Amino acid sequence: MRKKNALIVGIANKSSISAGIAAELHTHGYNILPTYINEKSLPFVKEVTDEYGVEKLFPFVVGDDEQLQGLVDHFTENGIRIDVVVHGIAFASEIKKELHEVSWKSFKQSTRISAFSLVEITRKLLEADVLNPGASILTLSYRGSQVAVEGYNMMGPVKSILESLVRGLASELGGKGIRVNAVSPGPVMTRAASGIKSFVDLINSAQKASPLDRTATLEEIGKISYEIIVNPSINGSVYLVDCGESVSFSIKC
Repeated sequence: MRKKNALIVGIANKSSISAGIAAELHTHGYNILPTYINEKSLPFVKEVTDEYGVEKLFPFVVGDDEQLQGLVDHFTENGIRIDVVVHGIAFASEIKKELHEVSWKSFKQSTRISAFSLVEITRKLLEADVLNPGASILTLSYRGSQVAVEGYNMMGPVKSILESLVRGLASELGGKGIRVNAVSPGPVMTRAASGIKSFVDLINSAQKASPLDRTATLEEIGKISYEIIVNPSINGSVYLVDCGESVSFSIKC
């Protein structure tokens, strides 16, 4: 039986949510095919992927068409079929600014990297015909897409766009047997999140709001992500993994 392949876009280091998902996929026998953004980031990505015996990592920066083409060319030339795509990239140059202060240039860039890249990557894989029927595409969102979260600022609207793209792609690609979903964890201390203003306070608030008095771990996020990836009945959904933070409201003096 052919070993399944998972393209993981977005591992920055061991604390990345994408790293937690990659770990779970590897546990279940998937080949991990990771990308990295530049040579500076490569050692941190390899700290994750070396444990899985990964020999080849692919350079990829959103907007670099040659890199994306090189990625799919490698798959085509080596007969590699993709069963899972994890889209775990996000960026906002003006994340510390209030939403009304953000420039169009920054908002456009953030939308391209954090949301529309899901469409670009999916399209390229489809055009190259390397996505297997039954393939599963998973991206990462956050509850700030639905409610205004202090400090999350411009990324709230961007994640809302991402979730809308999930629904649209799920509708379009379902006929090909390809499913598209998102997992939406509560706040997790990742490199990307460290740029959010008062992020430690955000984590503390989430823990207090949760009926479980905590936030989800990378391992827990990885496990639910795997279940979403392999369950053939789940399509076009955004799954909250926040220990109940979003379903309770309490007044604490």
